[in-house]
Formats: sequence, structure tokens, C-alpha cells
Amino acid sequence: MKEQKVSLTQEQLNNIISIAAEKAVEVYRSEEVKAQKRRDNENVRITKKKLQSYRRVKASLAETVDFTEDEKIEYRWAFIKDLMGSDFSGIQKADDRIKSVENKRKKDMFEIQMIDRAMELYKREADKSSSEEFRRRYRELYAMYIGDEVLAVKDIAENESISEKIVYRDIGIACNIVSVYLLGM
Repeated sequence: MKEQKVSLTQEQLNNIISIAAEKAVEVYRSEEVKAQKRRDNENVRITKKKLQSYRRVKASLAETVDFTEDEKIEYRWAFIKDLMGSDFSGIQKADDRIKSVENKRKKDMFEIQMIDRAMELYKREADKSSSEEFRRRYRELYAMYIGDEVLAVKDIAENESISEKIVYRDIGIACNIVSVYLLGM
């Protein structure tokens, strides 16, 4: 096949460049929108995971006793004295385990406080809203994950006089809002 040479005027070349630039910007914006949706979906997934474990974590924290720093030191030493018959590495591992459990408890308490704060901010926003749909979404999210009584989607749908499909949609939208309070932008 023989190559053909085509000559273009400056105006034609400028038009080609302009069209290519417009398409490049369009593709870039499209990719940015997709990336933002992926980030939003990931934030919603993380938020749902945190909300799903809320009741269990809160119950486990309520069952544990919160010791003062002096009590922690005293119990740690008592535990170490009980282990004196073993080698030093065993004592160090036991002490590390105690610290690990304490750190986990602190992290769980922080997570619960963060969720409570996020839900409080969402409730304020819902209370100020003139949209009944916005307030309903808060109620659904609260009933699904936070309230003392565990309700199934079917029960929430009946209470709100909507379909189960709308409950699932509303929970997704509400989690997207709460994720901003919980995880940031």
C-alpha cells in the first residue's frame, strides 16, 4: 500500500487540535466522575461496615470494666507475678497482649464515639430539613443500625409505609451522608 500525503491548512489543523482537546477534556472529566463515584462507593461501604458492627461493639464495651491507669498497672503486675515461673519472653508477650487488648478497647470506644457524633450531626441536619424524605432516611438508618431494637428491612418498610427497595436505596443515600461526617470528604 502506498502512502498518501495530505496537506492541511493552518485553519484545518487548528480545528483538528481543538476537537482533540475537547475530546481529551471530556474523557478526563468522565474519568474524574467515575473515580469520584468509586471513592463515594468505598466510603459508603466502609460506613455500612462500621454501622453494622456498632451494636456488637457497643455491647462488648458495656460489658467490660473500665479501669483507671493505676488499676491497670496493678493488675498488669499481678498478672506478671503469676507468670514468674515462666521465662521473661512469656512475661513480655503477656504484657504485650494486655496492652493490645487495652488499645483495641480504646479504638472501639473512639469508633463508637465517632459514629454517635456522626449520627448526632445527621439528626440535626435532618431536623432542620424541610424534606420529610430526608428525615425518613435518618429514621431508617437509625432503626437499621443504631436503635436498641433490631429491625429488619421489612419492618422498617412497614413502619415508614414504603417498599423494601426504597429502604435499601434510602440506607445507601443516608450512609453516603453519614460517611462525610464519619470519614470526611
